[in-house]
Amino acid sequence: MLSSWKNTFEVVHSELELANRKKQALDELLAKNRMSQPTYEHLVGGLNENIADLESHQKSLMQKMTERADELENQAELLKLFLATLEMRNIAKEIKQETYDENKQAFELGLKATEDELAEIKGTFTKVI
Repeated sequence: MLSSWKNTFEVVHSELELANRKKQALDELLAKNRMSQPTYEHLVGGLNENIADLESHQKSLMQKMTERADELENQAELLKLFLATLEMRNIAKEIKQETYDENKQAFELGLKATEDELAEIKGTFTKVI
C-alpha cells in the first residue's frame, strides 16, 4: 500500500516543483517586459489553479501518510511488547522451545516490516521538508 502512496506522492511533488518553476519563469518574463500583462494573467491563472490543486493533493497524501506512520509506530510498540512477553514466557519455561522459536521469528519479521515501512514514510517526508 505504501509504495502506491509513495509513487503518487513523488509524482505530485515533482509536478508541483515543475509548476512552480513555470510560474517563476512567467513572473520573470513579465518583469522583463517579454510578455504582455493580459497574456501573463491568462497563463498564470491556469497555472495558479494547477498549483493549488497539486498542493491540496500533496497535503492530503501527507495527512494519510502521517496517519499511517502513527499506526505503524503503535504497531511496532505492540510487537515489541509481544516479543518481551514471549521472552518472559520462554525464560519462565511456560512455553515449548519450538513455540518460542516460531513466534519469535514471526514477531521479528513483523517488526522489521513495520519499521521498514515507517522508515520509508519518514524518508519520503524529508524530500518535502
